[in-house]
Amino acid sequence: MNTKINFNSRSSLLLSYFWYFTIAWTIIVLGFLLFGIVQIRSVQQEMIKKEAHANFNKDQALRFWSATHEGVYVPVSDEAPPNPYLKHVKDRDIAISDGKILTLMNPAYMLRQIMENYETLYGVRGHITSLKYFRPETAPDEWEKSALRNFEKGTKEISEFTKIDEKSYFRYMSPMIVKKGCLKCHGHQGYQVGDIRGGVSISVPMAPYLANQNRQTIAYIFSLGLLWLLGVGGLVLAGRGIKHRTRERDQAESELQKAHDELEKKVIDRTAKLATINKELYQEIKDRKQVEKEREQLIKELREALENVRTLSGLIPICAHCNKIRDDRGYWNNLEGYIQTHSDAEFSHGMCPECSEKLYGKEDWYIEMKKEKSQEE
Repeated sequence: MNTKINFNSRSSLLLSYFWYFTIAWTIIVLGFLLFGIVQIRSVQQEMIKKEAHANFNKDQALRFWSATHEGVYVPVSDEAPPNPYLKHVKDRDIAISDGKILTLMNPAYMLRQIMENYETLYGVRGHITSLKYFRPETAPDEWEKSALRNFEKGTKEISEFTKIDEKSYFRYMSPMIVKKGCLKCHGHQGYQVGDIRGGVSISVPMAPYLANQNRQTIAYIFSLGLLWLLGVGGLVLAGRGIKHRTRERDQAESELQKAHDELEKKVIDRTAKLATINKELYQEIKDRKQVEKEREQLIKELREALENVRTLSGLIPICAHCNKIRDDRGYWNNLEGYIQTHSDAEFSHGMCPECSEKLYGKEDWYIEMKKEKSQEE
């Protein structure tokens, strides 16, 4: 019963430990999950920022190349009509030998068309704008206006996760610094080299990145869920193993306790028997001492009688039954006392076999002594 109680107590303790470790493991996995989700989101955002910077750098490289060559000439077409805002530029339109008309495409004009085509192909929006704009399509929106004002205050770049037409975008904008090649088209506006002409904004759609982020998040959740299940499964298996070993240990302890109780009972019984034997032996020794004491007393009396015994002669009246002797005064005396009184005889006491058998015949030590004597003979 006690073993069963101990096993139930240990089983409850093991169950408590199992839940503690399960909760701790769950917290750890949840911590990894939150950390992983944050990391996935951070990586996706970093990738969006890098794409925005890459697009901005690409646009800037194209613009600088075009500005270095003071623009490029392209055939006039519906897609590339002469720029009405470049009427003040000499040789805006030229005719080549075959009669084909070419028109000047300044850096901003060229970059605007490249951005429009790039948005159609890849969804990334690019926009050249300024607080002093000519074309309506280059007018800044509210976010760009705020960024342009900050550029005038010395801010180097602006970026933000925001929405355009209810869709999520990462917007990045950096100022356009007037170069020497820019003065051909914009010098009449009073700009000088180094002035802030406007800005280029890049708007990267977040939908593909969010979709990729969701896929990675789901895969990460699935992986951690599988890891959590493996951990819990390991805890279950470990708990069962420990429970089994605990049951075996309790069984062994129960058998050991049972053997200990039986041994203790035998020791108690044997101790009781030894106590009884010791008691009997003590009584036997006590009886022997008493007999020895009586014998020594008798010997003492006989010796005293013998010392007083003198030589006797003549007729001595003696009782035929008790062996007492009547003295001259008519008193009946003990044989030994009479002889000691009337002679110099000394007595040497001993015991005849008949009396020894009568007195000690039933004593164990006497029986043992007889056996030893018979073996010596």
